[in-house]
Amino acid sequence: MKKLSLYLFITVIALSLTSCSDTYRNFQSVEGLKWFDNDVKTFNVNIPEDGNYDLFFAMRHSTGYPFTTIKVEIEQTTPQNKTFIKNAEFPVTDENGKYLGKVAGQLWDIEHSFDENVFLKKGKYIFKIRHTMNNNPVILVIDIGLIVRKHKN
Repeated sequence: MKKLSLYLFITVIALSLTSCSDTYRNFQSVEGLKWFDNDVKTFNVNIPEDGNYDLFFAMRHSTGYPFTTIKVEIEQTTPQNKTFIKNAEFPVTDENGKYLGKVAGQLWDIEHSFDENVFLKKGKYIFKIRHTMNNNPVILVIDIGLIVRKHKN
């Protein structure tokens, strides 16, 4: 019960600190701290106006996450029903093995850009994220997120 209360408290604080330039920010929980490769996280994003945006993959994990990186496949479907797939590998630790990102207790938050200054037309986009790691499940993952920010010139 204490862990759940702490987790909810940290989540509320993190969400309250989101940037004003975030057009979209959403996290989806991973059941049982085990992210299976068939557990595809789907994000329905409404882009309010044509413009340039930065797209970020986000992950919340617990201390003890056993890998130095996370490999993912990100599928993007446009309002025109065109689909693009991007494979990416994002660092979770630095070269000395220390976790990257923001920490609160045992929880770590990382954000990595996977597309910068990309032009998006107004409309509904669908993003699907799944891991492509050799290990299945990937353990100690708490949440997977997607962040869309208006690009600053």
